[in-house]
Amino acid sequence: MNEGTQDQNAPNSQSSATTEPLTYGYCSWHRGYSTGIRVIEVVEQASGPGGVQSACGPCREEHDVVPYADQP
Repeated sequence: MNEGTQDQNAPNSQSSATTEPLTYGYCSWHRGYSTGIRVIEVVEQASGPGGVQSACGPCREEHDVVPYADQP
């Protein structure tokens, strides 16, 4: 398709301001890399490094987990 004829402001366009940014990272549930990663749990320790549990969209739905930012 000729890129000059594409609507850059289409609702499904990646450049649209309403699209959620896609993050790429490690999914702790299926133990692999994926897009759409969200932080689920933050593990804090008094000394030493803590940790983060992240999940991709399909794993969040399958395991019914809520992203950390959306938890009450």
